[in-house]
Amino acid sequence: MPRILGVAIFLAALVVCTASAGRPPARKPADVVLELLLPASATPPVTARDRVSKLLIDGKDFSTPRSTLRSVTVRPRPDADSVKVVYTFWPNIYTRITRTRVVKVERGKTTKASLHKPDPDVPDKIWVIYVPTPPEVVEAMCRLAKVGQKDVVYDVGCGDGRLVIHAVKEFRAKKGVGIELLPELVKLSKANAKQAGVDDRVTFQQKDALTIKDFSEASVVLLYLGNALNERLQPVLQKSLKPGSRIVSHRFVMGKWKPDRTETIRARDNYGRLREFKIHLWIIRR
Repeated sequence: MPRILGVAIFLAALVVCTASAGRPPARKPADVVLELLLPASATPPVTARDRVSKLLIDGKDFSTPRSTLRSVTVRPRPDADSVKVVYTFWPNIYTRITRTRVVKVERGKTTKASLHKPDPDVPDKIWVIYVPTPPEVVEAMCRLAKVGQKDVVYDVGCGDGRLVIHAVKEFRAKKGVGIELLPELVKLSKANAKQAGVDDRVTFQQKDALTIKDFSEASVVLLYLGNALNERLQPVLQKSLKPGSRIVSHRFVMGKWKPDRTETIRARDNYGRLREFKIHLWIIRR
């Protein structure tokens, strides 16, 4: 009897195996190897050790080891044919860029991707650390722009509002408009304008300057941002500003768009040290 039972069990198992032989086994999600070329990130300053690069893939942190060439093994979400790579880096110690790239992948294979250039379909997000423009440089920028009584002066990334306040108070500009992303700085700018007695001619807007598509109200635009942000602003400034409008940037240029004039001045920085500063002028022509 035990022998007959054993034979029966064997035959039943054989039937099950034969029935399932024609079906492929259930496939488990396969890993993908990403070989990523990443922009270099500046060495963080002693006073801000947290200014380091960060790499997220489908929301998972792969930031370390930090390197410009990374080989990362990831497991895509079920039924997904791509992964989302989000890389935040500091091209310099005052500018933070977050770059996003959706990378098509094939399970079980290696995919190469470069994040050296922004994706036109997913624009970079750019933040600039606030550094006040020294007073003597503020004065020189307004002089280079030839700010006068008929001018509407915009300051993109206005910080504490000192540029537009100075343009209105000392150069008698008709109106000043400050654009600032951080609400606490907008609040500070309004308080400074009131203290200077020009709050009736100066306004401040809390917004991302990269969302502005029309600067046509301005006859003068003042900038102290960074090369990356300047380049992003360049097309809309060139397109929307009226002929004769002036753009003056403290330190930073606009890629291949060469300034009409560059001045180097000697002035004291925010720590009282005497040093050289460059300011650049562009004039809109049609």
